[in-house]
Formats: sequence, structure tokens, C-alpha cells
Amino acid sequence: MRKGLFFWFSVLLAAGIIAGAVFFFGKVPEKMEMEPVMAIPAIDMDAPRVFLAAGAGQIEPVLPEKLIEEAEESARPVVEALNDLLPVLGLADGSYVLAAWDKNEPVFYGVFLLPENLMMDISSGRIPPAWLELSRGLAMGPSERDGVLRLTAGRGRLVLFLRTERGMLLASHSPDGLDRMQEALEGKIDRFEVSLSVERSWPAHLVLFDGKLFAQAASLRGIAAPDSPVSAELAWNSNVENGEIAWRIEGLKEWLPERIKNRMEPRSWSEPVYLPDPLVLAAGISLPEGFEEVVQGEVSIPGWMEDAGIDRESIAELLEGPVIGTIGGQSRVFLFSLPGFLFQLPSRGDKGTRWIDALWSNKWASLAFMPKVVSGFTHGGKMTIPFTMIAAARDDLAIAGVMSDSSLGKPRRIQDVVPMGDGKALMWLYADFPKAAEVLEDLSKINNIADRLGVKGTPDPEEILAMIEELRSMGQITLVMHDIGSGRGSWKGASPVKK
Repeated sequence: MRKGLFFWFSVLLAAGIIAGAVFFFGKVPEKMEMEPVMAIPAIDMDAPRVFLAAGAGQIEPVLPEKLIEEAEESARPVVEALNDLLPVLGLADGSYVLAAWDKNEPVFYGVFLLPENLMMDISSGRIPPAWLELSRGLAMGPSERDGVLRLTAGRGRLVLFLRTERGMLLASHSPDGLDRMQEALEGKIDRFEVSLSVERSWPAHLVLFDGKLFAQAASLRGIAAPDSPVSAELAWNSNVENGEIAWRIEGLKEWLPERIKNRMEPRSWSEPVYLPDPLVLAAGISLPEGFEEVVQGEVSIPGWMEDAGIDRESIAELLEGPVIGTIGGQSRVFLFSLPGFLFQLPSRGDKGTRWIDALWSNKWASLAFMPKVVSGFTHGGKMTIPFTMIAAARDDLAIAGVMSDSSLGKPRRIQDVVPMGDGKALMWLYADFPKAAEVLEDLSKINNIADRLGVKGTPDPEEILAMIEELRSMGQITLVMHDIGSGRGSWKGASPVKK
């Protein structure tokens, strides 16, 4: 239950994201053997496919309950079938799977290294009890061919055929598929060629190749698309509570408009910034030049900014470059102490100071609030009534948000909390979920006060408590997107949700 969401999110985003990182991975084997791949026959390498190689404990044997419960009705049969099959992978000492659309038909080839007790059960024609403890939809029986078992999942919607060979469990979409696996193992036909490029020494890899399916789907909907395939590789290395993940996507850049992809360059995040204590969440993104094209078409400008002479073009120029947002520290709204939010723009020079001056001279001057000086800044300031607000700037940094200046602390390097590798990235993320749980717990006390005062529409206390427990189990995560097609992440301190 502690790792699934991060795994699937990373596959789809190659970023994202993220909070579920701690849900889908397990222990690290000493070595990931690749010899079982010799039992997987070759396919047309232009065919859409998914290849998985995972060592012991690298795949959780069940999907998170929320993923199953919240799946759309049309996708639920697929989700249920996948959940039924996960014990096969999750309890194996090694799993090697190729699923593809080859020669106009779906094919499945799987090789599983199972513990001796599980192999004995299967050799006797029984479903291992350990599988049944985790899956309600598995059923197994004899097939029409001697020595071949028929396994069904997802209430019979998915059918696989099994055979034991040389201490391995072979699985395929048909008995003929098992024959091809046998021939590949004996070297009578060509074998599937495995090519890994991301952290090859790590114990788990997922490789996807779309065979231009994305481009074809986009074309059918009238969307301009490049005539090229997209491929992705995800690698992970985890133990019970900690782990790391890395990915690379090829062919993604071709989908971006020329005016954007030619300007999206990784940058060094070396400027000192404020990371408030306690730090719950921090994220940064480097917005490319030409951002005014987006702002002019999509973003409305508040009237007070227009009165101050700040138009869309000025905002676009201000936002171009590194943009950082943080949640943490403390703020006060009337009598309530809440977590603060801070928006930071490093290296803005005169643009940043003009923006801060305009904010105070128009919006708050009309309300007769005068800012108090914030130490270390030459422009702007802070106010504490009726809530804590800070908006200040100097040549190398502009900040604005709802936060007490005492929570800022001293400027720190982003690398102190997010490992940047060579120091360059397009975007990055840090999240401390146990601290988020503490914040939510404090907010729940305000929720109780609101209930007593008769305020309607407050969240259900039981739902809040469940969310607090889930957040506490998720530990800390970091994600870094080095460029459009690659990145890495880590998590630590994950633990099972208490039942």
C-alpha cells in the first residue's frame, strides 16, 4: 500500500508525481538476474510494447485501495485484473514480463522466479495460498494441453497459460505462446533483446514503446502530431522505507511547439532562497523567455496591478526565469495560526523591486496599511494585522506571501533539501508528508471550533483523520526534472498505514 501511486504517476508523467512514491516499491535484491529473459521470444521491434524486469520485493503485491475504488467504471475491469495478477509479480524473486501488440494481436510473455513453496503448489495444479490471500479474482485449472495450466484473473476477463520449466514459471497468452517461449529458451528462435539505459545496475526497470500509437490517436482527433514514436524507461531501487527512481523519455520533445522547446533549458539553482521552518513543500520551475505569449492569452490582471502600471507584458517579464513556491513556517489570520505560503523570484533586479513597490503603494496604501521594514530587504516590508503578510525585494530576490518574517530563517541553498546532481534542472519538488500531517492535524482543531460555532460545510473529521494517517506513512519525497525528457526522485521514511 505504500508505493503504488508514485510508480504509476512516474510512468505517465516521467514527473511527477508524486506523492504516492512511497506506495509501490519494496526490498532491494542483491542482484537482478537477466538470464530468464532468454525465455522471451523476439517480437517486431516497431510494435507497441511494455517490458518489466523487477527483482524481489520491488513490486507491491496489491494496488492501493483508493486506486481501485476511484477507478472509472470503464477502467475498473482492467484495474481489477491487474490487481489480481500483482501477487504473482510481488511475491516472486524475479519477474520478467513483455506485453505487446505484435502482428495485429496482443501477446504476453512472462517469466517468474518463485520461492520453492509456491512452485510446488503450482506444479501440483494449485493456486498458492499466498496468492489467494491477496487476490480474490484468481482461478486456476487444467487446460486442453497436458502440462499446461489455465489461470484467469479479473473475474475471468484475463486468461493466461502457465507451465513450469527449469525452476521457472512461464506464462503466456496462449499454449502456442508457451511453445515459443520454450523454443526461445532452447535457442531455436530469436530472443527478445533487452536494452536498458537508465541506472542499469538497479533492480527494477519498466520500458515502454508506443509504436506511434500516441501520434495516430492525436491525428484521429485532428491534433497535429510528429510522425515519430515515444519511448520511456523508468528504473527504481527501493527498500522498505527508502528508495530512488530515475526516468528517461525519448520523443517527447518533438510534441512541444518550437517556440517553447527551444527555450526550455535547464538552469543552475544556485541562488540562496528562503526555505521556512518547518518546511512542508517547496517547488521550483524555470519559466522560459517568451512566457508573455501565455500570459497575454490566458491570465487576467487584477485591477490594482493595472492601476499601478503593471500590464500582462510586465508580469510575463517578471515571471520569466526561476519561480519558487514554498509552504511552511507560520502565518496568522486573525486569531488562528496557520502554515504560511511564500512566492519567490530570484535574480529579478529592478523588475522585482518595481513590482513590490507597486504592490504596497496601491493595494495596501488605499487601506491605510504601511509596511514595516523586513531585515535584509531594501524595498517593501510586512504587516501583521489583520493577517501576516510579507512582500519585499532586493536586487537579487523578490518575495511575497502570507508568512511571518520570523519563519524565513536564513537564506539556504536548494541543494540542501533537493539533490540536484550536476545542479541544473527545469523544475524540482520537495514534500514532507509527515509535516503536512502535523499541519492538517492543527487545521482539524480549527475545523472542530468551526463545528461548535455552527459553521456548515466543514470536512468530515473521520476523513481528515484518515488523511493524516496516510500522510504520515508517506515520508519525504523529492523530484527533479533535469530536462524535458529525464529526471529522478527519491523518498525516505515511508511506513505502512496503520489499520
